[in-house]
Amino acid sequence: MRRPLICVLLLVFLLAFPSIGFAKWDQVAVNVPIPPKIKVDPGEKVLVTLARSTDHWRLDVGRELSRWIRRELGRSSSLKLLDVPPPPIPEQRAEALAVNDLFWRRLGEDYQADIVVAAIVNFNVEDRSGYMETDSIHPITGQTYRSTQYVERTGFKMRVHIFFFKGDNGALLHNDIWTEERILDNRYAEDLNVLFELLEGMRKKLLGVVVPLVVAEPRYIWVD
Repeated sequence: MRRPLICVLLLVFLLAFPSIGFAKWDQVAVNVPIPPKIKVDPGEKVLVTLARSTDHWRLDVGRELSRWIRRELGRSSSLKLLDVPPPPIPEQRAEALAVNDLFWRRLGEDYQADIVVAAIVNFNVEDRSGYMETDSIHPITGQTYRSTQYVERTGFKMRVHIFFFKGDNGALLHNDIWTEERILDNRYAEDLNVLFELLEGMRKKLLGVVVPLVVAEPRYIWVD
């Protein structure tokens, strides 16, 4: 007897408050402002050094990275990028570069730079071919079937350790490590194109060091 009574009371409640029965948590995108990692003033002069890189059989990865940093900061910030050949940096471990304030201060003085940017980049290409399960459509029946096939693929991975130094005293302002990777069918695995695709994945991280960003983040709200 109690179960029918509970069902009747629940029905009466839903009829009295019909919106309750359809209420739920809903996901919405909220724009969240993100302040820059370091404070810069408009017109400050920036020297981008020649990024140190691992050897690649065809690409000068370090030079491509330095060009990309200059281009993106010049397009999307109020900083003044010095139009000079990028000077090389010492062959030191990242930990030693971060505290080599004498070297960075000398670069700042020589080029009259307010900020000096340096980077160490690793761009690795490796064979990722192997047997994979793939879905195919039968040419006669039109049905989808699964089979195991040998697929030739190439893996690309980029790791960038970036540094921002104060030009007048060589102090470290900011440093971070960014990584991006892709695994592509060999038909589309062209090294230079993939290099820029990986850099594009790091673009917001680069700009977020010196300019404020707005990031869309998911939030949950209760709706009737």
